[in-house]
Amino acid sequence: MNDVSVPVQSNQPPSLAVSDIQRGIGEASARFHAGAEHLNMKGMLHGGIIAGLMDVIMAIAAGSHPDPAKRQFSITLSMSLNFIGSAGAEPLVLRANTTGGGRRTAFLEARIENANGDPIATAQGAFKLMEPGSEFRQMP
Repeated sequence: MNDVSVPVQSNQPPSLAVSDIQRGIGEASARFHAGAEHLNMKGMLHGGIIAGLMDVIMAIAAGSHPDPAKRQFSITLSMSLNFIGSAGAEPLVLRANTTGGGRRTAFLEARIENANGDPIATAQGAFKLMEPGSEFRQMP
């Protein structure tokens, strides 16, 4: 994986903003700091936030490449999520890698862990790969 941290430039909602994105070919990792605004009434990271983070990291990894000109935008086709542990307001590590696919579809696995390496969730997904630059459209 590319060891250079890439500044985040995305249209992700602030509640899903990741940092320290590392990209390899078909793989990516990032960090997320869960705050009080991400917790449910029991003080645990909300499942919807976990699902959103899985979608974000797998979408990044699906068309990932260290060379920005070779990156492909991706659209989620399906995602399956497994909640394994719980987290509070703490730093988290997100990782995803491509496990198969072809020119237009990528299959991925992902994992969210706390700073100690304890698993919070795993996921599998299928993503449609778009042509590089296709995420930029003129709005009417």
